[in-house]
Amino acid sequence: MVVVHRAHGFRFVIYTLDHEPAHIHVTGAGQAKIDLLGPHGVPEAVYSIGIKRSSMRKLMAEVIERQGLFLAEWGAFMDRSRDRQLEAAEVRGQAMLNAELRASAVRYDRASGRVIIDLSNGCTYAFPAKLVQDLQGASDDELAAVEVDGMGFNLHWPALDVDLLTPALVSGVFGTRAWMTRELARVAGTATSPAKTAAARANGAKGGRPRKTAVA
Repeated sequence: MVVVHRAHGFRFVIYTLDHEPAHIHVTGAGQAKIDLLGPHGVPEAVYSIGIKRSSMRKLMAEVIERQGLFLAEWGAFMDRSRDRQLEAAEVRGQAMLNAELRASAVRYDRASGRVIIDLSNGCTYAFPAKLVQDLQGASDDELAAVEVDGMGFNLHWPALDVDLLTPALVSGVFGTRAWMTRELARVAGTATSPAKTAAARANGAKGGRPRKTAVA
């Protein structure tokens, strides 16, 4: 919390977790929130709790008079807040860099139709390009033009304008959830097991599957 002004027994503050739009909180013998830029560019009261209307008029006058100062304080506070967010993001990024699997090299094998990834832990991972939603229908030349991007977290196909996340691919995520559900159902529907083959042959030898008899 940052106290930016004091007047009429109240404090004008910006809280640590505040967010856009720019506003100020007034606290003391009651609580109020005032947007610094209302619909017409002037401060506007959002709510007032336990503050007399006569006091609220004085508080609004303070905010209107010091609008420029409060906006400057808001901007400086948001800049500091964004810096803290960036610092936290950098820490999380370093943790990901140390823990997540990343690509150190990638190539497309035309003979097998597979994309082969050399991983940061020394292992190699391969998958058929035809299994990936965004790569379906691509030619061998387009698939072969693949490169490692984004510190190894990303694979990029310039000719296709396709980017795929390495950890997701290694986890077997080859498309959207809906697409993968449809693909699994399609593959399951076309799969022929030995038992299904044997049953089909047996039915054929008997003249096919028995017809259903209508019930009167």
